[in-house]
Amino acid sequence: MKSEIVPVICPSCGTNFIGNYCFKCGEKKRDAHVLSIKHFLEESIEGFTHFDNKFFRSIKVLISKPGALTNHFEVGRRVPFMKPVQFFVICNLLFFLFSGGFNVFTVPLDNYLRYPNYTSFGTLRAYTEKFGSASNPDAVKMLFNEKVVQQSKIFIFIFIPFIALACYLLFFIKKRYFTLHLMFATHFFTFLLVFFMFFKIFFEIPNQYIYHFSPDTFEDIALLIIVPAIFLYLILAIRRYYKINWFFFVMSGIFLVYIFSQLLQFYRLGLFYKIIYSL
Repeated sequence: MKSEIVPVICPSCGTNFIGNYCFKCGEKKRDAHVLSIKHFLEESIEGFTHFDNKFFRSIKVLISKPGALTNHFEVGRRVPFMKPVQFFVICNLLFFLFSGGFNVFTVPLDNYLRYPNYTSFGTLRAYTEKFGSASNPDAVKMLFNEKVVQQSKIFIFIFIPFIALACYLLFFIKKRYFTLHLMFATHFFTFLLVFFMFFKIFFEIPNQYIYHFSPDTFEDIALLIIVPAIFLYLILAIRRYYKINWFFFVMSGIFLVYIFSQLLQFYRLGLFYKIIYSL
């Protein structure tokens, strides 16, 4: 007499198992082995090395082949690489971990109160109206500078949809889904985080201990490095992914660099007003 086969129900979605994996949600059939210490250690090591391989493979392609990551995801070659948003979040965490203090997305309070590109938007007036008679302006400055560094990392993702919208309008003729432009913008902005992280580590920090350039000289040198590097990367990424003629991809690169610089300006201003009115 044949013994009756008892169906195994998937604990995640309630579907009957066929084989070792649920065909509906991918859940693995449970067995006693998964509760052993050995299996726990094996899965932990495998998960870490799998993440490690994906991360460094994604970094390599991101830097060496601009636009290729977006291309891989569009054609469905996704397993070897990290998902765009996951990749962005991790690079964002690394950027703020290694950059520390002020970075390209933040400036100290003194800058907001001295330079015309900020004071022309009423920053000095707003500060004076609220803290003009402050008994301890140094305490206000210290608190503001702490908050601007902390909060800059929280809202940094808002750049991505604006860059994606600019790409959508520029390359509308390509008739790609807006999601693909979002993916391209996410990969581009992830590169910016990686680039600025290396810039901080290999140029800005050594300047404090080795080069000792004056603030004005340092800013001039930084612009000579940053702007051409971003522009070159962007036009190569546009050329590889959108496959347009050289004149249009160069002009598109100039436009997108300009859009990024304007977004950066308004991002800094937004942080200023948010923090000033919350103090």
